[in-house]
Amino acid sequence: MHPDTLTRNEVIAAVRRQGVRRPPLMIRMWIGGDCHEAYGDKLKNLLAAVPEDVITVGFRGPGGWDYPPDNPDYRWAIKEKPEDEDSKAIDSRRFLPDWNDLDEFIEKLPNPDRAEYFEGAARTRRENPDRFVVGMGFFCFYERLWTIRGMENILMDFLLEPERTMRLTQAVRDYHLKVIRRYGEAGVDAFYTSDDMGTQEALFFSPEVFRKFIKPCYADLIAEAHAHNMQFWLHTCGNVTSIMEDFIEIGLDVIHPIQPFAMDPKATAQAFGGRIAFMPGIDVQHLLPHCTPQEVEEGTREFVDTFWRPDGGFIVSMSNAIHLDTSYENLEAFMRTTYEYGLKLGQRGKSVIRKT
Repeated sequence: MHPDTLTRNEVIAAVRRQGVRRPPLMIRMWIGGDCHEAYGDKLKNLLAAVPEDVITVGFRGPGGWDYPPDNPDYRWAIKEKPEDEDSKAIDSRRFLPDWNDLDEFIEKLPNPDRAEYFEGAARTRRENPDRFVVGMGFFCFYERLWTIRGMENILMDFLLEPERTMRLTQAVRDYHLKVIRRYGEAGVDAFYTSDDMGTQEALFFSPEVFRKFIKPCYADLIAEAHAHNMQFWLHTCGNVTSIMEDFIEIGLDVIHPIQPFAMDPKATAQAFGGRIAFMPGIDVQHLLPHCTPQEVEEGTREFVDTFWRPDGGFIVSMSNAIHLDTSYENLEAFMRTTYEYGLKLGQRGKSVIRKT
């Protein structure tokens, strides 16, 4: 472990905007396995030189069509996999193609409420009492709904089948509540989930649809996490500006990634900073794969300046996974600049806007 790794209490304080000596870093989970294989010892040495301030853990989640040998009911599907399923586009695959099967689907919903599914998280907590531990459980509401019904179907269902869609959404909520409770018993510090609700320009659906179907269920999950002394972190790609106030209202602690070229970073920081913690991601579409190391350094400093606040509310990350289109040199420029520049800002107590 890097000697400058932030403690559990320091990360908690950073998210709560209670003061921070440098921005926490959460980078490693976004570095693709192909990068580890290709960059080898160079990457290992880089990871040893730059601290990672959170530990991520998972649980034994259910399968889609498949199931574990010891629990044939622990899967999302209620029927056998169609022969042509693998030939379909990902947004056309679905576990519930027929609404007439809704009662059976809810009755057979996978049950994660078993302590052994979370033993790895509990062990990580015991072995790292002073580290900030994040429990993962991706595909929350919209993402889970479209895997169940298909993307085109669920977008129509919000309008044409509101009662059935509400029942299904609440059933998914109940599944996630069980996951959160078990993570709480394991002692993790935050529950981190995903729900890509935005395109590059706007939501997949109207803000009114979000407020009717999804927001109340998020409010329940966030309240449950807080009841177990956990923070609630959300990854949601795309432009979600229109529902940022809703997230703040229901107590969301951390939002990721404030996607570059979908949301305006400076406007977002100015409008919502101080009321929610940002885990903005560095641009992985253009900056990291296509620019020079010097340009990456400059872009990284500008990125940090945009979101840095002396009281905290800012965790450094990537907007999504990186792969071999990002050179080792650019990855190193980002990671070293993020850490070293963050240290300087913490020592000065404020960000330094560079003159152009």
